[in-house]
Parts: sequence; C-alpha cells; structure tokens
Amino acid sequence: MKVRELIRFSNKLLNGRRTGSMMICILPIGAELFFRFAEAAVYSLLLYFGNLQPIKLFGGDEPLQFAVTTVCTVLRCVTVAPLTYAASYLLYGITGERPCRIGCSFSRILLRKCTLKRSISAALWTKAISLFALTPAIFFGVSAYSMIHEKMYAEEAFIATNMIILAAVSVFMWLSLKMSFFAIPYLLVRFPKLTAFRAMVFSVRFMSGRKSVFLKLLAVYLPQMLTIVGFPYGLTKLMTAFSLSIDIFIKEDEYLEADRAESGRRKAHDTRKISHRTKRRVKTAADKA
Repeated sequence: MKVRELIRFSNKLLNGRRTGSMMICILPIGAELFFRFAEAAVYSLLLYFGNLQPIKLFGGDEPLQFAVTTVCTVLRCVTVAPLTYAASYLLYGITGERPCRIGCSFSRILLRKCTLKRSISAALWTKAISLFALTPAIFFGVSAYSMIHEKMYAEEAFIATNMIILAAVSVFMWLSLKMSFFAIPYLLVRFPKLTAFRAMVFSVRFMSGRKSVFLKLLAVYLPQMLTIVGFPYGLTKLMTAFSLSIDIFIKEDEYLEADRAESGRRKAHDTRKISHRTKRRVKTAADKA
C-alpha cells in the first residue's frame, strides 16, 4: 500500500467534513486529559492541605489516594472507550460504504447500550493483556537493575547483560502488541457481531505485517501534531488515513479468503466473520490506493 496515495485519498474524503470530524476525533483525547488533570489536581490538594508526603504518591499506601486513583480510572474507562468507538464509527461513515451525518450518527451510536458494553469490555481486555505482556519486561528490568547495583563478577555481569537484552526485547514485543490493539475500535465497528475478546485476538492477526503503515502515517503527521494548533488537524488526518487503511486491509483479506474458498485449496480462515454475504466495499478512491 502506497502511503502517499493513502494520505491523498483520505484528505480528499475529509473535504467538507473536516471541522466536525476534528471535533469528534479529539473528544477521546480530551476526556483522557481531563481526568488525568483532575487526578493530578486532587493530588495537589492532598499535598497542599494534607500531611501527605510527595514520595507517598508513588506508593499508593494512602486510602484516599487509592480511592481517587480508582475513581479516575473507572471514569476514564467508561468515557474514553465509548468516545473512541463512536469516533471510529464516524470515520467508517467517511472512509467506508456507510453514509452518515456527523452529529446524528455520533450521538446515536454513543447512546447505544451495545456501544458501552463492547467498547468498555474491549478496553478492559486490552489493558489486562497489555499489563500481562509487560510483566516479563518489568521482571527482567528489575533483575538487571538489582544486579547492576551490586558487586558483580564476570558471571554476574554476563547475566545482567542478558537481562538487559531480554528486557529490551520484551518492551519491543509489548509495543508491537499495543500497536496491534489500535485496530480494535475499527474492527468492532466493521464487524458488529464480533465480541470484544474475539476482536482483540483478531486484531493481533489482522495487524500482523501491517504495523509499518501506521508507523509511516505517524511519521508524516507527528510533526504537525507536536504543535498545539496543528494537533487537532493532524490527529484527525491520522485517524482518517488509518481508518481508510483498515478498510483496504479488510478488502484485501476478503479477496484472499474468497480466492482460497473458490479454488478449493483449503477452507478459508474466518469465513464466518468475512463471508461473501457480508463483504464490505471500500470507496473507489480507496480501491485505487
């Protein structure tokens, strides 16, 4: 897939919808930042009016601090996940075959019960799996750190070096897994019958070998997103281009699955999820990409 053509077609699809799309795409980031700053503000009040020492903020021993952290985490989960799902639904109406009016579609999809259920469930699954995947990196990193700060001989130095390498490899694998999860909201929208857990598993296989497209898009829009004024525009363009790439990837998989099924070489993978009857069509502009 040529990223330059992908960017050009996605920008063309945003014509006349840029302002509305921008407002909705920044809502998940705004909600995340709001609760992060609210949590920091409460901690500042605890430090100023209470007897809490700054070092204890990193320990989590205070019941009040634990309560604030729990409440803010829950509020972030129940707001950011549905907003991200609704934004993905809107982008599907722009890059896919489903026509939609921005305000109407966003409010309607956000108020659905299935939106809350599927999006929050997917967010919880991804957080749990991400934390589990980060465990080896934490273990190797802590082990290497403890060995470095002790008197080491040649054998201990060799073990510490291997621990550092394993920690770096574990972090790389964790980042790769996190990137695979970026497609989950878009897959939930495009395949309404997928459960949150199956969408998470499917996204890992779906993004295999395709993460470079997102990295290239991020490299293009990151300079614009580093500025305060350009951040909303860059984020909207990035999400739209990524949504268009998901549509193209889905169409590629459907073509390969149909080719395998018709040739009779073997049973197509995920035929219940992506069948001829439920085949999605990407717009002509996306088809040329």
